[in-house]
This record gives sequence, structure tokens and C-alpha cells, in this order.
Amino acid sequence: MRSSLLVLACGLVMLGAGCTKEPGDTRLTRGSLIVACDEAVEPIMRLEIAEFQRQYPQSMIELRVMEAREAVAAFAADSVRVIVLARRLNRGESDALKEVPIEQYHVAQSAVAVITHRSNPVQELRVGQLDSIYAGLVQTWPGRGRTAGIDAVIGGLNSSTNEVFRDSIMHGRGFGPAVGTKTPSGAVVQYVGAGRDAIGIVGLDWVRGGGDGVKTVALSRPGVRLDSTQAPGLAYSPAQAYVYKGYYPLSTPVVMYLRTASRDIALGFISFVAGAEGQKIFVKNGLVPVTMPVRLVQLTSEQLR
Repeated sequence: MRSSLLVLACGLVMLGAGCTKEPGDTRLTRGSLIVACDEAVEPIMRLEIAEFQRQYPQSMIELRVMEAREAVAAFAADSVRVIVLARRLNRGESDALKEVPIEQYHVAQSAVAVITHRSNPVQELRVGQLDSIYAGLVQTWPGRGRTAGIDAVIGGLNSSTNEVFRDSIMHGRGFGPAVGTKTPSGAVVQYVGAGRDAIGIVGLDWVRGGGDGVKTVALSRPGVRLDSTQAPGLAYSPAQAYVYKGYYPLSTPVVMYLRTASRDIALGFISFVAGAEGQKIFVKNGLVPVTMPVRLVQLTSEQLR
């Protein structure tokens, strides 16, 4: 099967008047900044901050990791000027912030990854099966007999991962009573990696470096033909190319929100993340850049896992 590899191309991105792909004004690269970060994208944002501070030693950025709703609450209370979410503001949050002057920057595209223990023979699931598992309607693994009970877990109740999953897969309905909760996302990865019958959902950023204990499950939408060159109902993993092309059904944006734009380190850091250097970090770590041109290189291989 032909698979696609995502490659970052050269180009510029404009974030505002006088702001190019990299911070040039020293006001954009000096001083201190607190960033409230959705824990679904904590690993990648730590890499972004580390590289920014390496290039600009007179900067000091503190990352405060929390669940998405907590980050929005801190932003609304004016406790922080910059937040990073693995989703957009929902309607209630947007309404609560409608009087606050804010700017939003879509800096990458991520996904919700469905993970199982590496020894689990299940390689793919239909989205309807996934819905039934997390609603508690299906409690045993398909093809493994009645004794193989499904041990489903999620992250914190206020996590963006759960919100995206409920909206995209469960159409807003709640999780079944038997679904367990583990926080933070790293704990979900560890739990699934230790349990042969476990299944979990985490931000794609947490899959990389998660060890050999877990694998991602490909998802299919029966009857849906996403590309004229592909057969209907194929299953796709959360590989970069499939997220980029919209084949994987659990894609989600990574969005940075800035309270009252000004030419200081807050705008400088966002400019860096959205610029060439920051976008390369997304590419190298499995996410999809959105402010830089990309191209797909066709490879002849099995589907990327």
C-alpha cells in the first residue's frame, strides 16, 4: 500500500503587522512569561520552550501544566496572558471571554490517539465499536472470547482529550460508569502499557516516547470514502500524513491564545512556535504544522502505525 510521509517545506508565516516567522525585535525575546498549558500537549510545548530559551538566553518561560478547562479559567481570570489548548475554545468559554481582547493562533494539528497494550491482537476498530466500548455497551474484546474483558480508561474529566473524543465519537454523550480515570495523560499511557486488556485515549503527543508497552489503534468509518484512490471504510492510524489529509477521524487543533497583543515576549514566543523553528519541532515529534507549507512524499509500504 502507498503511504505518505509529511515533509516541512520552506516558507514564511505572518502573525501580525511587522511580525515575521522568527522574533527579530529584542523586546520579543527578553523577559519572563507564564504559559498555561493543556496537559494534552505538555511534552511538545516543553520542547518548544527549551529551544526558544536556548536560542534566546535572556528569556525565561514558566510552563504551568493543567487540564484544558483549568487553563481557560486562569486565562479568564487574567492570571496568565498565554494559554495553549489541544482544542479550540468551546461555546461557553467563548461567550465568557467575549469582552476580553484576545487573539488566537492555530499553530499545529494533533489528534486523539487510541492506545492498547502492545500484545493486544486488535489492530483496528470501527468508530462505532469505539463508541460502544466507551459507552459501556461492549465489554469484551472482539475475537478474543468472553473472558477478555475491556478495561477502558480516560484522562481527567476536564481534559481536552475527553472533550474531543465525546464530541467526535460519542456525539456529546457521557462515558460509561465502568470507564476509569487516570491523570495525567502519562498515567494513562503507563496504565495501558501494564494491562493486556486495557484501552485508553491520549493526545498524540503522549504516544511518542511512551515506551514499548503501548501501540496505537487504527480507526475506520465504514462506508466513508475519503479519497478516490482508496476503498471505502479503510482504517487509518494517527500518522502525520493521515491527520494532515483528514483521514484519521480524531484530529484536533493546537491553539495558542494571547490576551491583549503587545510586542513583548508573549508575542515573541508565539511567533517562534508558529515560525520555521517551532514548526520543525512539531514535525519531528509527530504533529502536523499548519503555518508552514508542507508536502507529501509517497512511500510504498504498510500503513504507518
